[in-house]
Amino acid sequence: MPSILMSTQNTRPILPDSLRFLRSDAPRALTREETEWLLAERILTVVDLREEGERAAGPCPLERDGRFRYLCLPVTGGGRIPASPEEVVHTYLNMVDDQMERILAAIWSARTNVLYFCNAGKDRTGVVSALLLRRLGTDREHIVSDYMRSRENLLPALSAFAAAHPEIDPRVILPRRSYMEEFLDEMDRRDGAEIGFANP
Repeated sequence: MPSILMSTQNTRPILPDSLRFLRSDAPRALTREETEWLLAERILTVVDLREEGERAAGPCPLERDGRFRYLCLPVTGGGRIPASPEEVVHTYLNMVDDQMERILAAIWSARTNVLYFCNAGKDRTGVVSALLLRRLGTDREHIVSDYMRSRENLLPALSAFAAAHPEIDPRVILPRRSYMEEFLDEMDRRDGAEIGFANP
């Protein structure tokens, strides 16, 4: 599914026929029409998963728009690029901590539809999306397919980034089915991995 906003590359709902949870790359250049659409669809809770320096380098205009409830909840360790493919899943698992519980609680309990994002909307946002979908009882293939749509949407941008940064292994920035499958396998093995909230 391509981005539903023209100014972003990876904005999309994680549930079919519902805008309850909308994942995205950072919406740094929203048009007035896009902002009005968010308002009309009651997508009024915004959760920024980036660290302070990332937010300063690429501010989102919604942070200063009083019509939105803007929450800055950075994912633990989320701004670091793994050194090797073997580290990707470990990085994802390290995100699942008390801070992640706060993030999921904020999204889950929001009284409006929610837009949440990191920079590209694939790793930190991917982990949040997987945990939300898992809590909703969504089948595994839907979770993995949702994760892999980021590869489709971001492939040109990620390929360009990899070409500009030859010191980075391109395999660590391109989503792979095995990354999410291994993450879900480990979550299934963890006792008490489900974070219990009332249904939205």
